[in-house]
Amino acid sequence: MSDPIVPKPVRTAAIRGFIRTTAQAYAASIPTGGVSAAAIIALVSDPDPLVLVATAAAALLSPLLAGLASYLSILASGVPVDYTNVVDVRANGLGGEAPTI
Repeated sequence: MSDPIVPKPVRTAAIRGFIRTTAQAYAASIPTGGVSAAAIIALVSDPDPLVLVATAAAALLSPLLAGLASYLSILASGVPVDYTNVVDVRANGLGGEAPTI
C-alpha cells in the first residue's frame, strides 16, 4: 500500500476548515444578502429580476467559494497551528472530546 498524497490529518483539517469557514460565511452573508435584496426592491421602482437573482446567487454561492478557498489553502500549506490539537486527537484515535477553538 502506498502513502497517500495528502496525509489524513491534513485532509481532516481541510474538511474542518471548509465547514467552519462556510458556516461563518453563511452566517454573515445570508442576512446581508437579504437586506441587499430588500433594499433593491424598496429603492428601485421596477427592479430587474436578473439583479435580484444575481444578489441571491452571490449570497448563496460566495460562502461556498470561501469554504473551498480555505480547504485548498490547508491542503497546500498543511495543518494550521490552531487546528493542531483537534487533528491530533482525531487522527491518533485517542477518543474523548476534541478541544473547541
